[in-house]
Amino acid sequence: MSSLGLLLLGTVVLLGVVVLDRVARHLVRPVPVQPDRTVRDTGLIYEDFTVLSGSHRLHAWLLSDGEVRHEEPLLILAHGWGASYGTVLQLAEPLVDEGHEVLLFDMRGHGRNKPASFVTVRHFKDDLMSVLGYAGKRFPGRKLIVIGHSFGGAASVLAAADGADIDKLVLIAAPSDVLRITAEYLTDKGMPGRLVVWVLRPFWWLRNAGTFRSLTPSRRISEVEVPLLIIQPEDDARVTRDHARQLSAASGVPHHVVPHCDHTSVLGATMTTRLVTEFLYTW
Repeated sequence: MSSLGLLLLGTVVLLGVVVLDRVARHLVRPVPVQPDRTVRDTGLIYEDFTVLSGSHRLHAWLLSDGEVRHEEPLLILAHGWGASYGTVLQLAEPLVDEGHEVLLFDMRGHGRNKPASFVTVRHFKDDLMSVLGYAGKRFPGRKLIVIGHSFGGAASVLAAADGADIDKLVLIAAPSDVLRITAEYLTDKGMPGRLVVWVLRPFWWLRNAGTFRSLTPSRRISEVEVPLLIIQPEDDARVTRDHARQLSAASGVPHHVVPHCDHTSVLGATMTTRLVTEFLYTW
């Protein structure tokens, strides 16, 4: 091949890499969405503050019914990809009504936070660990219960496996494998999901600062040494029940199916509140 041919080939390859990198970045760039319902709409007592996670300031809220119960566990709710604290607020409200103090926050690039160029499950985990660190310093000696929904559940498994200060863990509609759930999401959008994920995976490795082996919940959940509750909505088309089955098989903990609920409505289901509340009082 001539020098000109090699130059043209190199240019085409370089352009292809640039295009794929942009696509990879686009797929992990969340668009901050303001919640339909905010803490102001609940009528609950709350404190509005921020938590530093690396160079990111995360908006956070501490909700209570006004009673001081520092001997009771603090519940920390972690939302999923493309969501905000407003998504898990529908579970926080009944928990506060039952006398629990709840901490909500927006992951980087989500909700009220500034946009981020990309966010991966590793960043979700880092943000959750920063919030746990804040809670541990502010409420020393207090038990910390993490309730993770969707991608927030995946991050919760990774944080617990990495030794975060978590006393109990609740997973709601949590994916067992972030690459798999991404492929399934893209397939639902009419794309060849598995192929797209296979092609773009190396570009996401760069943003993860490593491969996904240590960021796969089904691989890491066996390392979680705290009491675990797994909840799966019956009609979840986004994170199917097979994900719950894999997490159950890997952890040895059975999962509970909440009937007639989808990926998000499960958070407002009476059965979900009951399962969580019963789990909190079982030590």
